[in-house]
Amino acid sequence: MADSKTIAKPALEVNNLSTWFYTDKGIVRAANDVSFTIKKGETLGLVGESGCGKSVTARSILGLIEPPGEIVTGEILLDNTNLLQAETKKLEKLRGRELAMVFQDPLSSLNPVLRIGLQMIETIQTHKKTSRREAERQALLQLDQIGLPDPERIMRSYSFELSVGMCQRVMLAMALLLEPKVLIVDEPTTALDTTVQTQILAELKRLQREMNMSLLMITHDMGVIAQMADTVAVMYAGSITEKAPVKKLFDNPAHPYTRALLSSIPRLGQNNLSPIEGQPPSLFNLPPGCPFLKRCPEVFSKCFDYMPSLGEISPGHFSACLLANNFELPGVSSQ
Repeated sequence: MADSKTIAKPALEVNNLSTWFYTDKGIVRAANDVSFTIKKGETLGLVGESGCGKSVTARSILGLIEPPGEIVTGEILLDNTNLLQAETKKLEKLRGRELAMVFQDPLSSLNPVLRIGLQMIETIQTHKKTSRREAERQALLQLDQIGLPDPERIMRSYSFELSVGMCQRVMLAMALLLEPKVLIVDEPTTALDTTVQTQILAELKRLQREMNMSLLMITHDMGVIAQMADTVAVMYAGSITEKAPVKKLFDNPAHPYTRALLSSIPRLGQNNLSPIEGQPPSLFNLPPGCPFLKRCPEVFSKCFDYMPSLGEISPGHFSACLLANNFELPGVSSQ
């Protein structure tokens, strides 16, 4: 778990973000009224099943939603600058220097016809007035700091000549070249073996500490969350269902979905896993009431009529569940 840091001013605020996609089949409500805050130097883990809205939320923060997608409501504050109201040129300037992202698939994120070195040098020279020689020096230094052996060879290589783990490190190095204040990493350990996962997470934690960088870590892996996060936001069907400090969430999960996620984690000596029965609801047509009700073992009558909003059940611990909120209806929105 990352060291806790008490800093008053948030590095990133996401308030009431909703991102929808307009298709011939209907409206896909991919993110609905999503809100969270990340402090300077803090790691927020955004966790949930595939298709729950995690990556859409990240792309919304970066301004990378294209038609038929649209950010319909919300506010995204980076050092008090609302990114949703920023002009295109200012947003392009902020990307990389202030806000960066490592995407889920490193092989598709790197240009296969350009050498790694050229891609890194172009990234530096796009944002900094510096010579090619100096940009090359900075790129070599960053590859070395990220733990890649023989940086000169990496600079001369194409992405298809490197392993997936090496490409993941290259993408991380490129994201850190401009020392962003906030880094978003989307499934940083997917398709990597356990040894490489451990190395990448350790390097990421070390660099975050050295740079006092804020981190938004998107993953479905609760083990990664336990290792890396200070605070956790659990997403389901486009909405945040629970948010808490990591220890509090693991010790006392308040939402049935969170408990189901934790029960499905493999544990030493455990023979049988407890999978979550059923499938998430279609984002084309979310049913009335709580979106988790058809999979919830604790469902009761009012769950069919009300969609609970996040309510604080203890200091810093929020849950969108009527049971967790002692059946109280204030603050609950009907759909």
